Amino acid sequence: MIKTSTQDLLDEAAALYQRGCRYYHLHARNPRTNEQTTQNDVYSSVSRGIQQRCPSMLLSFGASRNGCEVQGAVQQKGEWERVSQCSLSLKDGGAHFVTIQAAVELQIICDLERRGFALNEETIDSKEFQRIIHQHRPSTDAVDINLSTHSTAKGANYGKTSASIQFENYRKAILTRDDVGLFHEVEWVQLERSYAMTRYAIEHPALGLGRSGQLNIILLFGFSPRLPFPATYRDFKRVVRLAKSLEYNLGNPQKKLRHVSVTVGAAVLPRQAAEHFKQPDVGRYQADRKCALRRLAIYASQPDSEVDVLRYGLEDTPYTLDGQGRVQLCDNQTLHDVVEQEIISQNVAVITEARHVLDRVGPARSHIPSMHHHIGYRPDMHDPYLDLSKFHVAAVERHV
Repeated sequence: MIKTSTQDLLDEAAALYQRGCRYYHLHARNPRTNEQTTQNDVYSSVSRGIQQRCPSMLLSFGASRNGCEVQGAVQQKGEWERVSQCSLSLKDGGAHFVTIQAAVELQIICDLERRGFALNEETIDSKEFQRIIHQHRPSTDAVDINLSTHSTAKGANYGKTSASIQFENYRKAILTRDDVGLFHEVEWVQLERSYAMTRYAIEHPALGLGRSGQLNIILLFGFSPRLPFPATYRDFKRVVRLAKSLEYNLGNPQKKLRHVSVTVGAAVLPRQAAEHFKQPDVGRYQADRKCALRRLAIYASQPDSEVDVLRYGLEDTPYTLDGQGRVQLCDNQTLHDVVEQEIISQNVAVITEARHVLDRVGPARSHIPSMHHHIGYRPDMHDPYLDLSKFHVAAVERHV
């Protein structure tokens, strides 16, 4: 059911845009084989079309991609192929966001684990971790990468790479995003490792993730046993708060140095759907059992959720459930209607106006002047945040 041709993707994006969607995350696929691809012309053709047809749509490109064609391109051209799309400006068919950290980059943290570092929230938040980050020299040893994930068709196998190569790719990706003046985005798929990797990238002087004052963190619940879909709203909030804590550095936990926006998604395989078909423990209308995606929408809609973007899609949860919890095939428009129904049921509005976007996914206000050069900002005498066409960004789903 996943669209692969450029025309089909653009028609689908336009239909979602009319429904109110303002954030579009794409893993490019070869339209002839349907496999994920590293061909940036595929990304570019979709980006240009969406910019033309959906002028207030935020674009996000996936990284750490996998599959036979991706692995073949990586073997031939090197690991940069996984994330090379982050070098594209919007004019050249790029995206506002590229998820420069998702899965394979976690080898940097696995390298620390192999050296004896005990990974948990307490040690990650310690001054000792800050010291380790500054002293760490990533290993050049190439190892087979097979992460623990809920996946199909060898989706957890990323081939052979080294921590040193991943470090250099991460560093280059951050510098490249800064050079093109576009936003930073990472994805969490294994809670402790992903949290540690983002903290590492923020604190390491050669990386400096988030130094622009902005970072979007995608929490992909259910992708891995190490980041399970939350059984309760309390579990959900704990992970969101962990992401938000990265607005502060280890050495200065009182001073907010960046704005962290939070995107949440559900990655629950169809064969796991029944075990997540439960009554929500918060919100209105708690009596009915709900699928994981519907419960995620309810969690995100709570007044204290601190969520900025609610993500849904066939790449994450490619089905709906009927009233008895049976899996039903669907498309992305149906998934949009599902999450919108749950948001509305919580008496919450989805905001699509472009003028709100910086408050949700832009840099912290103290950093906005430093970003003007990068994103072509020209101050308006009356309201400097009103005309976001000057930023080349667009609206994002917002929960109020």
